[in-house]
Amino acid sequence: MKESVSIEKVLNSRCSCDFDGDPKNNHWGMFVEEEKPSRKIKEYVLRCCSKTPRFSDGKLSLWFEDEYLFLGFEETKDPFKNRLLHIESGMQHEAVYLACTALGFGTCIHNLGVSGTKYGNKIATARHLILENMESYKEGKHTAATPGPEKPFRSGKNLSPPRRNGNTECLYALERLSLSHDHGDAADETDISQMLWAAKGRTPHYIKSHPWGLTIPTWGGGQDYTTVYLVRENRQFRYVNWTTSRYTNWIGGFVPRARRYWWKVGKPTHDIKFTRNVNLSLKSGYIKDGIIIGRNEQTNRALWEIGYILENMFLQAKSLRISYKSMIFTKDETRELERNGVFGAEAAVLL
Repeated sequence: MKESVSIEKVLNSRCSCDFDGDPKNNHWGMFVEEEKPSRKIKEYVLRCCSKTPRFSDGKLSLWFEDEYLFLGFEETKDPFKNRLLHIESGMQHEAVYLACTALGFGTCIHNLGVSGTKYGNKIATARHLILENMESYKEGKHTAATPGPEKPFRSGKNLSPPRRNGNTECLYALERLSLSHDHGDAADETDISQMLWAAKGRTPHYIKSHPWGLTIPTWGGGQDYTTVYLVRENRQFRYVNWTTSRYTNWIGGFVPRARRYWWKVGKPTHDIKFTRNVNLSLKSGYIKDGIIIGRNEQTNRALWEIGYILENMFLQAKSLRISYKSMIFTKDETRELERNGVFGAEAAVLL
């Protein structure tokens, strides 16, 4: 029988698995070799995966091949629809991770390239291996612990600490997510803090021997394919989940090869940093309060990551019982936002 695990605890416990037996070598989780999921477990995972909210009317695809669950979509001739489908496919990647974590099973994406791989008329974006896993934390397969102790979590000055456990069951909520909700409470400062953590907050596991654990998976352990912004009353803030000194920030900005060093010297945190005053008036409406996701590179792996972030925020909003509305920006809207100082904007959750 499945254990009832909260949304926040699942987000905090989610990690990738492998067979090397060392949590600090490559992936944190460890598979139990040949312990395959039952038919019932597969059905749960597929149901959660197939019920992710949709922005497009395109055809998403999932199929099993050589013990892997493949995810992707049927390619179209419409560039905007293809972009939506990449984001939606990313939401499905994350749904697999969250469902497996809630069920106490392990998974890992074996990547298919930074922009996916063609399979006939389909684009395959990921292949998941799903197997039984060992207990990843002292508490078992799930934890509400903060990152540490080797790199202790440092509380931010501008956000309340995130909750890493709650009262809403994750599996039940995963099958009932939506792109918007109009009948909840207005988000307060504590809710906004929690939404930012769900989007791309720090968690206790390691990635490639570094304490870079996040609520989302990352392609090859990369840390900055996307940027999360908060817009609040015409002020823009950048979400910060890693501390560094002013000197290493300067080095990282001017010497690209130093970015890896930048990520090694800091500590996990949860904070926002003011960047500029903004007036985000679009032809489609005015953005007053919301979380904007920016794309830092023109690869599809960045679009999948946007999907991970959106899936997590929809899930967290359900736990918080707040009202929200999501949107994907057109290229024209992205250019409008860039003129107002928000760069690479792809999606938003308005609060």
